[in-house]
Amino acid sequence: VAEPVANVAVGGVEVIDIEDIIRKEIEAKIKEGIELGDMETIMEEEVKAINDKEGMINLVGVIRAMSRIFYEREYVQKEGPIYSFDEMRELLTQTDPSLKDFFNQLYLLARPFERCEKTIGRMKKLMVFLCYLLASLNNSKINSFKFDLAYYLDSVGTSNEGLNTLANLGITTTARAVDRRKKQISEAHEEYIEKVLENRLKMLSY
Repeated sequence: VAEPVANVAVGGVEVIDIEDIIRKEIEAKIKEGIELGDMETIMEEEVKAINDKEGMINLVGVIRAMSRIFYEREYVQKEGPIYSFDEMRELLTQTDPSLKDFFNQLYLLARPFERCEKTIGRMKKLMVFLCYLLASLNNSKINSFKFDLAYYLDSVGTSNEGLNTLANLGITTTARAVDRRKKQISEAHEEYIEKVLENRLKMLSY
């Protein structure tokens, strides 16, 4: 039997060294005569057992679920990004209850019981950004949040080089994308004005 592994206490919470546990168990299995070809199966079983015991999150599943919801919201429902963490938490957990543990643990990471309301407010904004950033790892087409951020930075004078640097980091869309959208908005506005004037002229002609 493998020797017990000493757990490390971090912030009062006991942290289990999963890799150390698995290594010890594998060494014990080898001593018992199990073939090396069975090691992958052993590792999968050990990880699953530890995950079940500790209630660990399936991060890949969480990111896929969030990206699916964000994509449908942006391209199917044609809705803008969510800026409120509380709203995002409620909406996404209602849509997919498996996300509940993720949002609970994400919130606890911000140490809400140790910080003032103002600081937690800033942390919630950061958590919203993190959720969109994680989702975009799975689906790069999720851009509404990134575009809004790029559009705001452009409006306050951020250079094209600055926007493109942030875009390369996956934080915003490119300066070219912002310029293209601004052109579309301008053309749509001109078309609207032309239609209004045309209707007014028709009314005056009667």
